[in-house]
Amino acid sequence: MSRVAKAKSTAVVTQDFAKELEDLRGRLAAPSGDKIKVDNKQFKLPNGDTSDLLTGIIVDFVYYNAYYDAAFDPNNITPPTCFAIHPDPSGATPSPNSPEVQDASCQVCWANQFGSAGKGKACRNSILVAMLPPDADENTPFMLLNVSPTGLKSFSGYLSSVIRMQRPPYSITTDVFCDPGVKYDSLRFTNPQPLDDEMIELVRARRSEARERLLVEPDVSAIAAANEAKKPAPKGRLAPAKRRTAA
Repeated sequence: MSRVAKAKSTAVVTQDFAKELEDLRGRLAAPSGDKIKVDNKQFKLPNGDTSDLLTGIIVDFVYYNAYYDAAFDPNNITPPTCFAIHPDPSGATPSPNSPEVQDASCQVCWANQFGSAGKGKACRNSILVAMLPPDADENTPFMLLNVSPTGLKSFSGYLSSVIRMQRPPYSITTDVFCDPGVKYDSLRFTNPQPLDDEMIELVRARRSEARERLLVEPDVSAIAAANEAKKPAPKGRLAPAKRRTAA
């Protein structure tokens, strides 16, 4: 006689999925080759194309805080010592996978206070954006753009203007360029152009996929291994002293 398995309730199944997905997210390695590089006011796309103007769709974004205990070296890129990735900046807490967690909350962390590094912060506050090209389809890979601290004001102001248009950012195309008035690469966001309904539905269907990618943590295994190697070796037990024997 065949046995029929008793089906779990939808709520229980969904809870099981949530736990497994959280575990899988922590085990994922950050993909390489999907980041947009910005250098000398030029954007270099993952496919090798370069341009001084980037036009794309902002599918989703997260706040990314990263503290490095060494000065930036372009010839030797290292992962952060402590980091946090969160959709809401007020709820950001360091990842437990950080090699050296600096505090329980980013809001009160010493490294996230102005003046902790000169007039600025020791912790680098940036925004990580998942973008798609205007002609994307359901299989087009995401491109990740890091908005450095100097571009945050422009990004926030731009999103506010888009919201006033009664549109979410994934329903429009956005132009991104580097401010020509400053020497360093500082991003600016402008020129919102509405997408058609078909493209909006396509992008909307991929938002959860974009969020999953954005939440993938950086590979800090090299730092963790180095810190482990620095730890002093546990002291062994002292051998009991030998008794002197009578002559």
